[in-house]
Amino acid sequence: MPEKTETSPADKPLQKTEPQRQSQQSQQPAVKDKTIPFQGNGFSLEQLEDWKDKTIYTLEGPVTDGIKHNVIVTIDAEPSTEDLTEYSLMQIQTLESELKSYMLLKQGETKLTNGSNAYEVIFSWYPTDDLRIYQHQIYAIDNKKAYKLTATFTKKTRQTIGPAVLRMMLSFNPGKK
Repeated sequence: MPEKTETSPADKPLQKTEPQRQSQQSQQPAVKDKTIPFQGNGFSLEQLEDWKDKTIYTLEGPVTDGIKHNVIVTIDAEPSTEDLTEYSLMQIQTLESELKSYMLLKQGETKLTNGSNAYEVIFSWYPTDDLRIYQHQIYAIDNKKAYKLTATFTKKTRQTIGPAVLRMMLSFNPGKK
């Protein structure tokens, strides 16, 4: 009598059942949500309309003098004022109250490369007892949105890579894709 061999389920060819075929088709929601289009950096989705975009953009540079350099772009879609100087001064007050050993080094009006008005602030503070960092912020308001660009440096890198980073920050162009 020939010996019977059993085949395991893994050895059998797959036959698609009806539920499997249906799950492979694109999923259409059964309910139509109230959404708005959201365009991200290389993607899009249908965002629920009562949700808010709180994206913070981080451009990361090299590690130099013990810290990883970056420029952070924050968008305030609903600023409390559309007056650039007033908005900037409110931001400075927040820095003064929240940062350890905050020291204002420079503040005043400036221009972006595209000619738009901006406001700049340079300050230092101590995130830890033995590390003093310098930050350079640029504020701009465009189309009822406020933008804050923040670069972080050490005392040394403020002099070495600082000028190139500042040129990069001043090239900021809100509203242009």
